Amino acid sequence: MSQQPLFHQRSDDDQRDDERLARLEHGPDLVNESVKRWKSYTQAQRDAIMAEGNAIYADIAAALSAGKTATDADVQALLKRWHQHIYHFYEPSLEIMAGLGEMYALNPDFRVNFEKLHADLPEFLRDGIAHYVDELETQAIAQMLDEDDARRRRLSGDQ
Repeated sequence: MSQQPLFHQRSDDDQRDDERLARLEHGPDLVNESVKRWKSYTQAQRDAIMAEGNAIYADIAAALSAGKTATDADVQALLKRWHQHIYHFYEPSLEIMAGLGEMYALNPDFRVNFEKLHADLPEFLRDGIAHYVDELETQAIAQMLDEDDARRRRLSGDQ
């Protein structure tokens, strides 16, 4: 398992190219929000954000190497850190997070990058993120059902 950082700050030209592609795929609002957030950080903050992201992926790869499955509680806790880390860039919806998991496994650039840490990391991330998102969706549905039941009891006079 390599200890080199996966992600680093890209050149301005490469960043602009990435932004153009992302605007085509995700629309301008999300990309503009991300660019605005990133530009609001100092260089020290950017360095810390990049280091934090690299540490999260290294920890996930270490869990994989230790024989954990993508659905293990320890791995899911790491994916919660990953989820929180995304907020440095934009508000991640469940759909976006699921898409990231797929992209990590299918996009050749991401695959090559993640395979630097562990050959099976792209699929492990995809599977772990899918489970994480499913759990969040299940929790959201349960909460909505509970709120509906409470509203129905209030309206019917049942307490």
